[in-house]
Amino acid sequence: MFRVSVFRTFLAGFAVLYCLSFISCISSGGPTSHTPETPKGEVLPNPAGDSEDIIDEEGREVKISTTDPISFQSQSKDSSEYFRVHITSESYQVRQIRGSKYIRRKVDKGGDALISEELVKYNRINFNDDGIILVILNGNTGAVETIRFNTRVPRINNLAKIIQNDVTRWSMEHSEEKPVVTKYQIHYTIKLENKSNTTRDTVKEELKGEVKKR
Repeated sequence: MFRVSVFRTFLAGFAVLYCLSFISCISSGGPTSHTPETPKGEVLPNPAGDSEDIIDEEGREVKISTTDPISFQSQSKDSSEYFRVHITSESYQVRQIRGSKYIRRKVDKGGDALISEELVKYNRINFNDDGIILVILNGNTGAVETIRFNTRVPRINNLAKIIQNDVTRWSMEHSEEKPVVTKYQIHYTIKLENKSNTTRDTVKEELKGEVKKR
């Protein structure tokens, strides 16, 4: 009788653990759920169309919302635009808006943080700058062959250098041995914030010759 009682107790305990585990999986969406994270703001249409997934700087599938930078929200009118990047001294954000089935940027949190730190010394004025980089890859190896500004160049030379340095550190993953995507554009926006007591006139004087007219 003692052996039977112990066996029944064991079975009852196992059943309870199984039920708790099952309930936990249901409440958490299951371990294999790949549903994009729900953003805090109003969800907006995918910039490159509903057939395209949106991938962020950490390789996660996400949605665009009204809480994202303005540069992430607009519809894409250029089929060669694959990436959008928004950089401040405190954050580095990426949205891949098309082509994620064939090409993806490898996650590099350390490199992202270093690029953001580059902007700290320029936080002396409130200023927004932007630029568009064209990248061309070798059709056989996927190695970078060309990196250049295309149609839009940052007004401050030092910010243009930061963008160029950023692109050169990117490492890409391809779905095939020979890359399907061999040309893409990256749209950059950079936001500076005045976190010093320096006046705007003083900074403008110091930056004279650095700022280029469009």
